[in-house]
Amino acid sequence: MPNNWFRFKQFTIQQAHSAMKVGTDGVLLGAWASVPLPGSRVLDIGTGTGLIALMIAQRTKHVQIDALEMEASSARQAAENFRNSPWDHRLHGIDSSLQEYAPRCNKAYDLIICNPPFFSASYKTPSGPRNLARHDDSLNLEDLFSLSVQLMKKTGTFSLILPLQKESQTMELIKGHHMYPTRITRVRPAPGKAFKRFLIESSFVPGRTGVKQVPYPSKVQEEELCIETGTRHCYSAAFNSLVDPFYL
Repeated sequence: MPNNWFRFKQFTIQQAHSAMKVGTDGVLLGAWASVPLPGSRVLDIGTGTGLIALMIAQRTKHVQIDALEMEASSARQAAENFRNSPWDHRLHGIDSSLQEYAPRCNKAYDLIICNPPFFSASYKTPSGPRNLARHDDSLNLEDLFSLSVQLMKKTGTFSLILPLQKESQTMELIKGHHMYPTRITRVRPAPGKAFKRFLIESSFVPGRTGVKQVPYPSKVQEEELCIETGTRHCYSAAFNSLVDPFYL
């Protein structure tokens, strides 16, 4: 059974009432994502306990972070974690789905970040909130892209973590929305194991009508990350370096 709390160096996550507990995927994305400059605005979609929003808050200064969560008990849990953090004044919990929020939102975001539900047509647990958090019935990848690009600045970044089998679909969606990938990190659990996840950032293609010309890398920055060394719970130097600002 997971603990009802998880302590990081600068904040604590209470998670007794959230369907999704602290996990490696969320920690990876929160530590890996490129963060915007002071004065920017970030949207965390499906914040759960508020983990990624809190990690982005720790990594930035003078950046406002909106955190969407449609499941009521998780939204309350995130709000509690925000209140008890050093960055409560910069963290804003929003009890809403992305589908409800996007049409009424009058903000544009410099970074949109999401650890989305990704199970499709697979076995579901008896827990409604956990199914909502894990399965893409409530927010599939197509809707996530189409709604997020409406909310993102033309110079903004879209950052995700997904199962490796969704990489081809993600690339097609990036292309279909006149964006392109700028960073990809494929993640394997241990040496010799298959890749299980990939972290990806994408931005709008410069030159599209109405898009200001800004400098972009000429090619995708591609990397690999191995979580463990091969011995159970013995973590690689690269993984330790990435999460060291957070893990005790």
